[in-house]
Amino acid sequence: MIIFQTLSWKNFLSTGNYKTKVDLTQHNNTLISGENGAGKSTMLDALTFALFGKSFRGINLTQLPNSINEKDCEVEIAFTIGTDSYKVVRCMKPKKFEIHKNGEMLDQDAKARDYQKILEEQILKMSYKSFCQVVILGSSNYVPFMQLSAADRRLVVENLLDIDVFSTMNTLVRARLQVAKEDIKDIDHKVEIAKSKVDEKQKLINTLEKKSSDSVEKYRDEIKESKTQIEEFEKEIAKKQEEVSTLLKSIGDKDTIPKDLIKAESTEQQLKNKIKTIQKNIKFYEENDICPSCNQNIEEHHKNCILNDSSKQQKAVETAIEDIGKHISSNEKRMSEINSILEDVSVLDKHITEKKNQVSVSLQYIDKLQANIESVLTEGTEVETAKEEMNRLIGEGTTHVTRRKELVEDKHYLSIASTLLKDSGIKAKIIKHYLPIMNKLINKYLSDMDFFCQFNLDENFNETIKSRHRDEFTYHSFSEGERLRIDLSLLLAWREIARLKNSVNCNLLILDEVFDSSLDAVGTEEFLKLLTTFGSRANIFVISHKSDTMTDKFQNHIVFEKKNNFSRIK
Repeated sequence: MIIFQTLSWKNFLSTGNYKTKVDLTQHNNTLISGENGAGKSTMLDALTFALFGKSFRGINLTQLPNSINEKDCEVEIAFTIGTDSYKVVRCMKPKKFEIHKNGEMLDQDAKARDYQKILEEQILKMSYKSFCQVVILGSSNYVPFMQLSAADRRLVVENLLDIDVFSTMNTLVRARLQVAKEDIKDIDHKVEIAKSKVDEKQKLINTLEKKSSDSVEKYRDEIKESKTQIEEFEKEIAKKQEEVSTLLKSIGDKDTIPKDLIKAESTEQQLKNKIKTIQKNIKFYEENDICPSCNQNIEEHHKNCILNDSSKQQKAVETAIEDIGKHISSNEKRMSEINSILEDVSVLDKHITEKKNQVSVSLQYIDKLQANIESVLTEGTEVETAKEEMNRLIGEGTTHVTRRKELVEDKHYLSIASTLLKDSGIKAKIIKHYLPIMNKLINKYLSDMDFFCQFNLDENFNETIKSRHRDEFTYHSFSEGERLRIDLSLLLAWREIARLKNSVNCNLLILDEVFDSSLDAVGTEEFLKLLTTFGSRANIFVISHKSDTMTDKFQNHIVFEKKNNFSRIK
């Protein structure tokens, strides 16, 4: 429970440069009176300014500092919550906003807006609208519950029941849900990009592999073809070499024949020279009868003998020449055959050399093709690199898919949570549970003020009002005084609900001029009796012009007056 203890202000509105201080706990009920403009309602503005940074009557903040002194505007309120004591100081010209807890000022690193949020949500645990519905009633600027919009009515009740946290939670959940939807959309985009990149890499890999495969296959076919040619060349070379071997075997005497021929030709020449000598000798003896050496006649017998011998020798030599000529002719023939064979061998050797050169060229070409294959296989690293990149992209895509699954699951649960946190969800069940209590309390307080009707709020906080005769009315169909009784009943009901729920429970109740116009004498008397039922549970302040008729009804009486253009307590 919040126990508001003291409220003080200076240089605030019509108050001058001295502190006006009001003890909020000393008396159970206090009457505040004074002439118009004396500063009676300044207390309301000081209270809401201290707690919420705004004037109750809607006065512009720039107009809050006293118009004469124009500076050092200060409002201070002290209160306790449980064992903790608090003090809030709010100033203008210079601007200041301080929250003290148990004598120590709270950290002010946060922005003013956040600092105010701490005060409302973590300390007071009530908003300005809720504060006004359970603490203050009256004033021309005050908007009673029944005159609020349906949305504002809901906010007030949710705050009283301490279920506005569900609205905050729903806002957070819906924000997270939106983030999840955007994340899913982003993930889907990333998955599509990853899939597209994987497809591109796969196409590149297929192209590279096909290119590699086609090139290797082509080179291998060429190698196979070249090897087949080499085999054919080698077969042909072997065949020609065999022919050469056969031919060379057939001329095994190729080395002896020339020698024999030379020898035979030399012998033939010798025989021809010999036969010339013989023929010369024969011719001499046939033509000469005298010996040239001794100049004597050659004997006929001797001459004939020499001629016969020479003739025999000639014949023998001629026969030898004929024989050697045949031998030479035979050798020349053989030599011609050998030369022909050697020419064939030379042709074959040339052919063999050509084929060997072709084999060499083919082998070099095979080496080149093998090198090309190795180069293509080496270039396969590009394929491996592409595969590694594709696997990375697949892994990335898998991560995205896994994350998407998680986000979809989160979105599902967030959607469920959002449905539960909607006005039609958990809050509706809680409100439905408390509505009978609310309506019972409202009708009790109406009855206590002799307003006999059946008042009911539905789950949308629309009223149904029935008379004893079951005639139906609306809030706006009643007179001003009757509406005020309804407003008072609602105020008291909300305070009781807040006390029971311990959400917005405080000692302070301020009624601003509620008795001055709308309530008749009977209504005023009944309401004052009703206030006495609060006992020590509340410190009630009634602001009124009717001090002459009500002073004796209150434990304490505070009179405001205006002196030297400044408002003060008399």
